[in-house]
Amino acid sequence: MRGSRQTAAGLQLLQGEKLISVYRSAGGATKAFCSMSGSSLFGGTWPEGSEISVRLGSLDGDPGMRPQYHSFVGSKAPWDELPDYWLPQFEEQNPDE
Repeated sequence: MRGSRQTAAGLQLLQGEKLISVYRSAGGATKAFCSMSGSSLFGGTWPEGSEISVRLGSLDGDPGMRPQYHSFVGSKAPWDELPDYWLPQFEEQNPDE
């Protein structure tokens, strides 16, 4: 996988597909999580849509990519510091997405 967002055709589940539970709110994005641990795995429009947002914390190894920007910085905790200050910051969602 080459990024935090992949097309559905680019995602390959190696094991545990039967353990994935999906929540879809009215008009909202999909939230897929492990039914055993409750860990958030991915979202977006999975499984039938064209774009999947993979939660990088669900990967075992280095995803081979680095941050490109910080989004929703307007609602970050007061003690949260952004060490990658040279990256673009958006008060809310990146307008290009």
